[in-house]
Amino acid sequence: MIYMRSGGGWGCLLIGALALVVLFYFLKVLLRVLYLVSPVFIVAAILLNWRAVWDTLREFWALLVERPFMGLFMTVLAAVFYPITALYLFLRALGYRQMEQVFGPLFSERSAPAEGEYIEFEEIESRSNASASAIEEIDIEPIPPPDDLPPADESKHRSE
Repeated sequence: MIYMRSGGGWGCLLIGALALVVLFYFLKVLLRVLYLVSPVFIVAAILLNWRAVWDTLREFWALLVERPFMGLFMTVLAAVFYPITALYLFLRALGYRQMEQVFGPLFSERSAPAEGEYIEFEEIESRSNASASAIEEIDIEPIPPPDDLPPADESKHRSE
């Protein structure tokens, strides 16, 4: 019987280690660039849509109130990874702005009418007391038991 290894051996291990080193230095450079640009991201997020920043702060506060340990942990992580938090705020503000552009016309059509204009409405029939009593007078038949259940008398004898 011939035994064959299914792994890649030392070559795959070295290539994997080299890939991890390259990934480490790439992320290190990326975080440094984000650290330099993060104040711009925060200002841009506030200018694009201040609601995104406000909603994020409210979510952090709610987490602190509901689960203090987890809220404190997330706040420390947000402070330590400040560049990633700033990028998150910027991307969230962009998302809010995109949502306003896509769904804005839908909500502006439903805006309040100007003074003197009529409001569109539908008449809804209301029930009178007579119709309520008519509903209560309906006779409902009970559902018969399934056929595969034994009769009640036999079950008493079996339990004894």
